[in-house]
Amino acid sequence: MRPLPWFVAVLATASLVTVPASPAAAALTRDPVTVVYTRDHALHVLNGGATDDDLAARTTKLAASPWAFFRGTSPLYYRDLAELLPSAYATGGGDVWIAGDAHLENTGADRGADNVEQYQLTDTDDAWRGSWTWELRREAVAIVLTGRATGRGVAQIAADVDTLVAEYAQWIDKFHGTSDELNWRLTASNTSDLSAVLIGDAAGDHRSDLLARWTTVSGSTRTFKADPELQTVPAATRTSLINAVAAYRTTAGEPLSPAEAVVKDVRRRLGAGTGSLGRYRWYVLIEGDTSATGDDRILELKQQVDPAPKQLAPSATTLTGGQRPALALRWLVNESDPLAGWATVGSVPVLVKEKSPFAEDLAITDLTGSATWDDTVRDVGRLLAAAHSRADQDLTGTGLSYSADAAIDNAITSVSGPQAETRAFATSYADQVALDWQVYVAAKNSGRPLY
Repeated sequence: MRPLPWFVAVLATASLVTVPASPAAAALTRDPVTVVYTRDHALHVLNGGATDDDLAARTTKLAASPWAFFRGTSPLYYRDLAELLPSAYATGGGDVWIAGDAHLENTGADRGADNVEQYQLTDTDDAWRGSWTWELRREAVAIVLTGRATGRGVAQIAADVDTLVAEYAQWIDKFHGTSDELNWRLTASNTSDLSAVLIGDAAGDHRSDLLARWTTVSGSTRTFKADPELQTVPAATRTSLINAVAAYRTTAGEPLSPAEAVVKDVRRRLGAGTGSLGRYRWYVLIEGDTSATGDDRILELKQQVDPAPKQLAPSATTLTGGQRPALALRWLVNESDPLAGWATVGSVPVLVKEKSPFAEDLAITDLTGSATWDDTVRDVGRLLAAAHSRADQDLTGTGLSYSADAAIDNAITSVSGPQAETRAFATSYADQVALDWQVYVAAKNSGRPLY
């Protein structure tokens, strides 16, 4: 039996809050539950059911709120873009490298490769070549949903979206005709409010705190501690992880020596993320700079699948596996994690990064007032502008032979035009997300298979 259309499911769920129909609804010809199920079921099949515990946890997270649903369903968003009217300001389908899963909680503070704390984009799992408008629109939808979730008024949310677009356009214009984007970043010297607080928190963090959270020392040996979020792995998986780290170490931006990459312990990490729940995620404890236990490092190896934007531009790049997000991180983020690289665990492609002791991710609950909102939205607009401007002809390997910032700047013939267009899109699609979330909750409550 074919699944019920989304509007029938909503009408049949009387206990849910009614959300006005979105203009986007008329253009979309899909059941959102089917779209999400298809992706999640494919992961269930790919992993032979071994990650079903995280897939089950994912259904609970997606059902928590419209914001959580949007955050965890980037493939649905990109699928819908294929049916919705494209931006009048788009410059092409594969014109720039994008992070792919742009939203406020995919930003945060961390220590840069040069040991200077910075505010940055933090997730490139969905990185791909595509239109900058896809990314800006997704960030704008996230701002509308998080604004609604934290009690912002309609006018305030509209102003926030306008600020995002204006800041993005202003910094694209600044970067056009220069190479300033290659060295530009947000540090304690040029940020304020929440971004500065997160940078300050990162500066006060210590490696010992992260190691104490996840590991224990017995004599001269450090291992992972017993923790419900850390699952022991079979001997064969341990061997595959050791082999993966040996292969990975030379792919890192700053390659590790064999001595630095000695594996001390391994675990599978459970319950982390939202969109990536259901993928294998492993923690690997390695030696670090010396044989002392105090500078041990934790590597995170995360399974990679096709990024969500690929369905709109399937031939935009031939980069695959963990190499794609690792290289994209180097291109999109100045002074990014120097240990980012790639490998395969058995047949599972993985992105490898350090589990940073200095990471301080933004949470939407941190957005507590208009000043905080305004400064944060401005910083996010700047981050996106810098990222899109960096990953072009200025950097080797991107596949772009031209200036992305010049192309985007030339396409933005006015600021008010993209502001009005983005504001209308974000408001409409946020309404659609609320409807889709209702349908997903109804499906979950009815016992419909979700993966």
